Amino acid sequence: MSPLIPLLAPIATLIVGFFVAFIAWQQWRIAQSKLRLDLFDRRYKVFEATRQFVAGIVREATFSDAQLFIFYAATADAKFLFGEDVVDYLKQIRERANDMRKHQTLFQPLSVGEERSGHVQIVHDQTLWIGEQLTEMSKVYAPYLSFSHVK
Repeated sequence: MSPLIPLLAPIATLIVGFFVAFIAWQQWRIAQSKLRLDLFDRRYKVFEATRQFVAGIVREATFSDAQLFIFYAATADAKFLFGEDVVDYLKQIRERANDMRKHQTLFQPLSVGEERSGHVQIVHDQTLWIGEQLTEMSKVYAPYLSFSHVK
């Protein structure tokens, strides 16, 4: 028996151990990447639902209960996926959209006059703000959807 054999066994074990550790580290990196991708997908769905809801309001100057329900359902998990800034932003969109629709309902039966004009002005202001969100929402979502930090 060669005197090298007792030395080779621990060295071989050490080499195998390094390979196992390297493979485990690679699997951990893949799992982290998958987690980031899954999080991005879920966040993007909220962004897309917001964009569709806002675009529908801009296009039609109103929205249906069904559209509002879809928006609520698609953005319900936002508090788990985003910071308070996005959660508050979504709340503001909902509140302004509901306020717009409430004042639309209030001014429709009214005849031309000061009261009707006040409601029409509020609808106009809310619709204008919601329309501006088509470009502004990218700034709100950018910290969560940007790939600038990915190497």
